[in-house]
Amino acid sequence: MLEGLTEDIISKVENDLKKYPDWILRIETVGLGITSNAFKDYKSYDFKSLVESCTEYDDLTKRKIVAIESVLDRRLNEKRKKLVELRYFQQEPRYRVMKELGISPERKKEYYRIRDFAILSFARVLGYLKDE
Repeated sequence: MLEGLTEDIISKVENDLKKYPDWILRIETVGLGITSNAFKDYKSYDFKSLVESCTEYDDLTKRKIVAIESVLDRRLNEKRKKLVELRYFQQEPRYRVMKELGISPERKKEYYRIRDFAILSFARVLGYLKDE
């Protein structure tokens, strides 16, 4: 693994990348169908309206969208970008992604090397991996 990249961090980044296409749609349709019901968080004794909670979630989502798009546009070479788009945005299985990238099944380590370098860039920008 690369520079402190753990399975937990990889999982968090992969989950964010898989959600990205839906987040784009959510932001484009913000405000549709939101009610103004209030709910109570019994753990923190904090009252929040549904609108406030949705706004907080949308703000976090927008920050993650900007982070993901910045990494895609500025940090990844073509192979890494294609892997991310195919594997996480289009949910293609690994063997198809490897075929598209021209990686034979015997060179599976190359796939993970490309993936890990991409995940590392996202982990830093998303705040899952702190630079020391």
